[in-house]
Amino acid sequence: MGLTKKDLTVDDEGIIIDHSLVSLTLPYSEIEDAVLVDEESFKLGHVVSGEKTDRRYIGKYVNSAFGIYTMYAYADVPKFIVVTYGGGKTLVFNLPTVSATEKTAEEMGAVSE
Repeated sequence: MGLTKKDLTVDDEGIIIDHSLVSLTLPYSEIEDAVLVDEESFKLGHVVSGEKTDRRYIGKYVNSAFGIYTMYAYADVPKFIVVTYGGGKTLVFNLPTVSATEKTAEEMGAVSE
């Protein structure tokens, strides 16, 4: 596994987000659960800090399912990988395409919802 796209790196070690609004290094060993969801079943919620544009969602968001969570996603990709880690923390992210998102989810062992 290996993918780097600007601020997001997914490799054999884990997930790294290095952006001015989100900075996170998440080794696979710390991931408790991973689920692939589509936009119909995912409630984005609203921005606590960060941005929501026509191109991307990035920063801290809040919704009824996760409370406050970290988001790094391309707005035009209707699939998300929801990762639970660190005793209840949540990261929601995707890749630049549906196929890349699905492939990464599969490689991570994510369950499809």
